[in-house]
Amino acid sequence: MIRISLLALGICHFLAPDSFGYGASGHEAIGRVAEFYLKGSRAETEVRALLKGNEDLARAATWADRVKIPDKYLANEMKEFVANNPLHHEFHYCDVPFQEKAYRDGLVGTNDHDLIHTMRACIKVLQSPDDAADNPLKISKRVAFMLLTHYIGDLHQPLHVGSSYVDENDKFVNPRTGAKGLPDAGGNFFRITAKSTLHAYWDTMTVKLARDKAGEKDFTAYLVENFPVKPEWNATGDINTWPEQWATGTLLLAPQCFEGLTLGKRFLVPKDEKHEEHYEWPATLAEGYKEKARDIVEQELAKSGYRLAALLKAIWPEK
Repeated sequence: MIRISLLALGICHFLAPDSFGYGASGHEAIGRVAEFYLKGSRAETEVRALLKGNEDLARAATWADRVKIPDKYLANEMKEFVANNPLHHEFHYCDVPFQEKAYRDGLVGTNDHDLIHTMRACIKVLQSPDDAADNPLKISKRVAFMLLTHYIGDLHQPLHVGSSYVDENDKFVNPRTGAKGLPDAGGNFFRITAKSTLHAYWDTMTVKLARDKAGEKDFTAYLVENFPVKPEWNATGDINTWPEQWATGTLLLAPQCFEGLTLGKRFLVPKDEKHEEHYEWPATLAEGYKEKARDIVEQELAKSGYRLAALLKAIWPEK
């Protein structure tokens, strides 16, 4: 995210109403796919030790969004996390210009508490021999696990990694080249309808379309059977580099979110109790956009479930 520009405008991703990853349905599906790949492993045993009796991976995968509700409704564990991490809304994304070919520190749209950095922090907590070591988020191993289970889903939602920047002529530009543009807040400032944004479309509508395509078949079984593991799903090297590797893969998908998207003339949205004054744009989807988005997302759900299992297995290898 370009923090200087955003703060000057009073516009931040976390202020937008629709920045919730894949929504509960998508994150739950990722958790269930991961459970499939964890069966019989040491990691499965370690995960069950961190979960409470009424929890499973599907429930864990929604924890990081559930802490966004008003404090008075939160359990003590959630209140402590929120108190220690007032910027936690910003942990769910980065806003790298979709024209870039790889995620790397220092790019426009990155910062030291973006999605990739926060995932690295969670991995370190889970790798450490005790909860106090190398722990800037001040979280327990259980909370680190809950966060990681959610954030990996966010990492595979293209609009949580790639973003567009719009110039004065309402055209897409890359600020790294020196062009000036306003951020789209992960697609939250592109209005498909009066009540729905491009971000919300990729969060929830794409998952619904994928579920509809699966029909009566169990959705986890549908994802596992129709999207078998590919070699390129496996990361290499130190697991602390895996989030960055995966972010690059997602960034390469991000341009497809904007292909065939027609922007209308910007309009000014006045300040209210939730948002500072900012610009938004009416947006029209091209013919065939729905099917393209659905096909991308159903594979990303399957991929991120597999990768979550692979990451947990790397954290807790077989003895």
